[in-house]
Amino acid sequence: MRRIRAWSMALAVATAAVLPGGAAQAAPQGPVTVYVDPTVPAALGGQQRDGSTPERAVGSVAAAESVLRARGARDARVLLRGGVHHLTSTIRWSYAPRGGAVTFSTIPGTGAVVLDGSRMRSVAVPTSATGDDVGTAAAGYGMTLTSADSGVVVEGYTFQYFRNGGIRVAGKPGDRAGDIVIRGNTFQYLGDHYNATGTGTGYGGVHVTNSTGTRIEGNRFYYLANDDSPAAIHGVYLANYSNSSTIAGNRFGYVTGDPIRTRHNSKYNVADGNMFWRAGAYAIMSDWRFGSEDCGVGNVFKNNKVGDTSYNGDAWNEDPQGGIDPVRVRLWGHDDAKNANLGGCASDPVTFGGGNVYVSTRPW
Repeated sequence: MRRIRAWSMALAVATAAVLPGGAAQAAPQGPVTVYVDPTVPAALGGQQRDGSTPERAVGSVAAAESVLRARGARDARVLLRGGVHHLTSTIRWSYAPRGGAVTFSTIPGTGAVVLDGSRMRSVAVPTSATGDDVGTAAAGYGMTLTSADSGVVVEGYTFQYFRNGGIRVAGKPGDRAGDIVIRGNTFQYLGDHYNATGTGTGYGGVHVTNSTGTRIEGNRFYYLANDDSPAAIHGVYLANYSNSSTIAGNRFGYVTGDPIRTRHNSKYNVADGNMFWRAGAYAIMSDWRFGSEDCGVGNVFKNNKVGDTSYNGDAWNEDPQGGIDPVRVRLWGHDDAKNANLGGCASDPVTFGGGNVYVSTRPW
């Protein structure tokens, strides 16, 4: 196996200036590729460190964003050098040229990209009542996407040891995120069980709010765990009007909370062809609402392979878990996990679409 090179870097912090005098350039006609490599020397013998080649790579994702803004690029690829990147702050991406697309991937031939949060420290800052504000939770996500006017693809990365989660898709009311694709990534060792520094809860491998059409495909969600609130962390968490998402072909294993959760009027999301093993506190797919929040509707669970017990070893549809008796494969509730708070919606927020099977051994 190829040895993965490790270094410490803050990918979210820009390094050297990327364009002389900050001068803007004419918008390019085709896609722009920007290379990111923190090992490239800051001084290049008079050459410009503009990200145009691996040898002239910029040192951070923030610097790559500056390059694209200055060039007015509509479509772009941001390629990171393979290796273990020890982040000291969350990567925050907001560049969103209308109708464009940005893909995050890996510089060919450099190995796998691993984004590691073990050296991050949480920062206590105010939070809103709804949890919609970007960056107001403890600084413990690997990447936050706020692009609203263009699509974003994140592919082939590993996110590990972040306290809050892997990727935060943070749309806002009236400025929704759309056309986000998260595919072929690994989300592992996330939650306060694996990063005990600072404060803040683990919420999810992929945590989405106010979005339309998010696609979460072919990812692996392994070992997501909280000690303080085990049921609060999920593989995929679609909250606050996150609609028409596809969750397909993923693997979920050893997740202390429900591996898929929708919340507060998140609608028409489909979980199709996924595999689950030793995952879930109360359900495999659940819909939740607090206080006066709205029910979800039209969420479908189909063609999935489900391990026959929850994370705690409770048999689905037979054994109790906490206030739920019996624990269910799909569930909807209000405020507390107990039988009295199940239901209460005009229609079931989550329905079975057929093709689901139980398995007694790990399905991968």
